[in-house]
Amino acid sequence: MITKNLKIALIEDDIKWGDKYANLEKLGRNIQKVSNGTDIIVLPELFTTGFIVDDSARELAEQNTGETVKYLKNLASYYNVAFAGSFLATDGTSLYNRGFFLEPNGDEMFYDKKHLFTMSGEQNVYVAGEKSSAIVRYRGFNIKLIVCYDLRFPVFCRNVNNAYDVLIVVANWPKVRLHPWKTLLQARAIENECFVCGVNRCGIDPNGLEYATGGSFIIDFKGKILGERGSSPIIEAELSPSELSRFREKFPAWHDSDVFRIY
Repeated sequence: MITKNLKIALIEDDIKWGDKYANLEKLGRNIQKVSNGTDIIVLPELFTTGFIVDDSARELAEQNTGETVKYLKNLASYYNVAFAGSFLATDGTSLYNRGFFLEPNGDEMFYDKKHLFTMSGEQNVYVAGEKSSAIVRYRGFNIKLIVCYDLRFPVFCRNVNNAYDVLIVVANWPKVRLHPWKTLLQARAIENECFVCGVNRCGIDPNGLEYATGGSFIIDFKGKILGERGSSPIIEAELSPSELSRFREKFPAWHDSDVFRIY
């Protein structure tokens, strides 16, 4: 039985548009503000570039062995912490909005965003992933990662037989839709009886889209907010496995859930 709490930190910060090096340097500064003993640091969607959906995306795209992943792996090893987020990826031909979970021991999991945001033309630049992300076992917790628009699709996020304990959602979700974003995060937590960690960016992008300061949340299995932004871009909380286990035993709604098949 898991007894140790999972310490998680979200970094909600502005993203310098199209400037990988500036954003990586900012991460290097921000990580120094994260509490010692943190297990996971979660970064916004496309945290090194911003949500770019034009031809410049190709110039910024990297492979899994590129500078962004190498930099994160070095930080993970040095600070003994895992990183989750997404970056602008390529296989040499196609582009992907690629989620990642990178562990300090070098283990890695990549997931290509399944639901591309057609209202912004994301599907014209990126190729959609073909399957759900793998569930990662890390420090006693089962963890699932989704990217931004994936959050709107509850069947895709369905936690079958308590397969995961923590759902991580990385996003660039505009301020104008802050209420749906927060509501959906809480809904996914309640219906899946799990912790949900949703990290968003803040600031204004070159297209004029504004992202709320204070739009990132750590939420428990009842929809209660455990952590949200104050004056710092670092949002922290501890996730209790014993509290989660007791609630699932006391209120086992997952026993009665419907069976879905995703094609």
